[in-house]
Amino acid sequence: MAVDYVSPFDDRVRTPEPLAPRPASVSGHRVVLLDIRKNRGAEFLDRMETLLRAEGADTARSVKEIFSKPAAPALIDEIAGRADLVVEALAD
Repeated sequence: MAVDYVSPFDDRVRTPEPLAPRPASVSGHRVVLLDIRKNRGAEFLDRMETLLRAEGADTARSVKEIFSKPAAPALIDEIAGRADLVVEALAD
């Protein structure tokens, strides 16, 4: 029986993209905290929310449907329409 090897690495080459501009301060900015539903993500975002508010940011929360799938386009559009910045809780 023949077995095919599938590499877990993406061999495609992408053109590097510049980072989005970062503000000097979060004060006065709307920051959306995105919980992707990984373990302890909400705990991380709770702490980030406390720190961001102490620095003068206005915060809001959003939640992905499930961590193992990309965010729905509607959720991405909704966040983009109301956020200056986004913090995403990525892992356990």
